[in-house]
Amino acid sequence: MKTKAAHAHKEAFSLVVILLFLATMSTMLAMLAVSSSQRAFTARRLTSNIKAKAIAEAGCEYAYSMLAADWDGRYQMLTDDGSALASVQSAKSINAVEETASYQLKVKAVNSTAMLVSSTGTCGSVSAVSVVSVQNIGGSSEDGSVLDDEAFSYAILCGGDFDFSGCGTISSPGDQSLFHANGDMFLRGNTDALIDLSSSQSIVINNNVTVGGDVAAPDFGKTKWNKVSVSGVKTQGEVATVPIPDIDLTPYYNWALDHGEVHSGFTTTTDITPDGGILWVEGDVHISAHAVVSGSIIATGDINMSGQIDINPTTCEFGLVSRDGEIQVTSSGTINGLIYAKTGGLQHTANGEIVGQIIVNGDIKKAGNSDIMTGYAQSIPAPPGGITSTDNIVITAWQK
Repeated sequence: MKTKAAHAHKEAFSLVVILLFLATMSTMLAMLAVSSSQRAFTARRLTSNIKAKAIAEAGCEYAYSMLAADWDGRYQMLTDDGSALASVQSAKSINAVEETASYQLKVKAVNSTAMLVSSTGTCGSVSAVSVVSVQNIGGSSEDGSVLDDEAFSYAILCGGDFDFSGCGTISSPGDQSLFHANGDMFLRGNTDALIDLSSSQSIVINNNVTVGGDVAAPDFGKTKWNKVSVSGVKTQGEVATVPIPDIDLTPYYNWALDHGEVHSGFTTTTDITPDGGILWVEGDVHISAHAVVSGSIIATGDINMSGQIDINPTTCEFGLVSRDGEIQVTSSGTINGLIYAKTGGLQHTANGEIVGQIIVNGDIKKAGNSDIMTGYAQSIPAPPGGITSTDNIVITAWQK
């Protein structure tokens, strides 16, 4: 009897252990199920949060594009609840991506140049907010004008060497007119230089040459100062180079195009009066015999003038411009206005006069009996039609 009782007791104990084990397993499985469900919910919530934030940012981008496209009409976009910008446009943009997604926009004026955009993006039951500051940081000139450039304080400026020979003068009615070469400068023959001279390399002056102003250069070569007359101060030392301005000629092309004055190559022996005052030539220009040009000539190639030719600008400061070539003048006429060679140089011979500024990227070679700057006046170019500017609309701060 005792044996049977002990056996029954063991079986009861085993059953209790099994029941406890099953209860524990059930509890663990239940906890795992709850945890798994919670993780799934959290993942869905996180996904919705990411989508809502992306949608809110898309709303800010949309508002920015609207402001950038029509800054003058920005006050029409001001809203209290975002309905003016959000009701149609946002729904159209978002529905293609997510049926339950949308954004609402609010646009507020901070001041005359800044707007504050608030975008609330919604994905299902989750919302997120993005806020950006959109500002007009100021117009940028796109008309090719040069308003303030060191180069235009010089009467004559060349990026290469300057070689002045023959009989003639470099002069100016102003006491402070300057002439500078980034390369070497050579004054030969019976030259009279009645302006201040400087070179970033060297100045070599032949005998019997009169310099009416100051001279400055790192080196003066074989100059014999006892046979050279210098009225100003002679300074030997380092002289900085002067950058040649890279003037945007596109507005001048557009002006000539609007007036029907864009040509492929150009040759003439008669007077020229271009409509609108600018003759634009794709290629080279050849003008010979006796001619008067009432306007400006801008060529992409070389400009060659011979005979007796007068240049009289009418609508801009340019007299002669070569974008990619050289300017060669063997004419005995008078050239008024700015002579500008964007990449090349200038050769000037015969008996003519240049009245105005010379700015070239290459060399200047002057010979014969010609005079330069007999009536110099500063010529800062600005395209005809006045200065135009465009708004520059940017996001200056992404706050959320």
